[in-house]
Amino acid sequence: MLFWSICGLILFACKPRNEIFTDNPASLVFSDDAIIFDTIVAGVPVASKRLKVYNPNSQAVQIRKIFLGGGNNDDYEIIINAQKSEIFENVSILGRDSLLVIISARIRNRNQDEIYQAYDSLMFELTNQTQNVKLLTWAENVNVVSGVLPCNAIWTKQRPYLLKGNVEVPLGCTLTIQPATKIYAFNDAKMEIKGSLKVNGKADSNAVFRYFRREAGFENLLGAWQGLRLRKSSTNNQIRFAKITNAKVAVFVDSSEVLLEGATLQSASEATLAGVNAKIFMRNCLLNNAILRLFQAANGGEYELVHCTLANYEFFFNRQEEAGSVFFNETGAGEMQVRLFNNIFWGNLRDEILFAGENINLSAANNIFRTQTFRDVLNVNNNLLNVPADSLFRSPRRFDYRLPSTSPAIGKGIATSITTDILGKTRKNPPDIGAFER
Repeated sequence: MLFWSICGLILFACKPRNEIFTDNPASLVFSDDAIIFDTIVAGVPVASKRLKVYNPNSQAVQIRKIFLGGGNNDDYEIIINAQKSEIFENVSILGRDSLLVIISARIRNRNQDEIYQAYDSLMFELTNQTQNVKLLTWAENVNVVSGVLPCNAIWTKQRPYLLKGNVEVPLGCTLTIQPATKIYAFNDAKMEIKGSLKVNGKADSNAVFRYFRREAGFENLLGAWQGLRLRKSSTNNQIRFAKITNAKVAVFVDSSEVLLEGATLQSASEATLAGVNAKIFMRNCLLNNAILRLFQAANGGEYELVHCTLANYEFFFNRQEEAGSVFFNETGAGEMQVRLFNNIFWGNLRDEILFAGENINLSAANNIFRTQTFRDVLNVNNNLLNVPADSLFRSPRRFDYRLPSTSPAIGKGIATSITTDILGKTRKNPPDIGAFER
């Protein structure tokens, strides 16, 4: 007995202190006081967040139980040590060590129109105390749409719409979208317009098309969904005061026609706007932040841009020097009509507008161009070339393309029938060049 007692004491003495459990542990320390998700689509899983749980004690701590205090197991999912469970018991943390907890929000549909909050607490029960980390999520319910839409559907701002898969406006039918309506797109979703699209936003209440993830860091994501496709059978399309972001090609016009007024097309992995043998008429539009093109026209067609700002910088990606943000390519397709008045074509490349083909009928006046290749062609009709870049916009890095007081675009436009700008502000005479009036 004496021999075995001595052996036990030796073994105990040799055991590291950080593996010996304390009976009266000091409080655990958490990497965050609260885990917050803002704002997510109800019923759709989102990316997980991490919580580090630190044991400040020199000895090991036994957590008797880790569980959701509110019992909302349908709203939150907990993973510890690669195991998913509603309750974890007897979880150990060595002295001066930490534990990783993965938390996901899967907020239930509350069947209400307003954004709502889902609360809970992640509880940690020790031998001598209970601690918690708050869980908070803002969520909103959506109308999930997929497949062929009902004929002559009207979408309102009452509740957002979530596009899943291929969404089609059928031939002979019109989809009308009212001001301030929000349309979210799930991964790789696409909207095919075979009938007509009428987006009736207003300067102070734009309709919004964007990726469904709304957490920080997703606002300027590129190429998360396919975008809008106006097909050959589509007619009388109007996109007024809409913001379309996060697509591969925000708007693609295939041998069809569209009027864009007060539209913002932004953050595309391929192009914000592309037309093939199309008729595209643009008024007070802002196109920016696309890897390949802001605007590409090919195979003939008719294109008229008045008071638009097309600006592309490489703050979040790299472009090839020869790419150019705006490209009118008529090669081998017959005559192409191009009319450009009071626009800004700008970016960080030496040529931000390119032309190809022998049959481009170009009318251009009172624009600002960044170009070297086409200086002789465009240096006419009060166009301004290669102006000082630092004073042109307020802050391109922040996607703020309004004009500072020193901008060379101020008062250099020609009067047209357009009396307000993209924000609804009255235009002066002579007006400023671009989508924004100073």
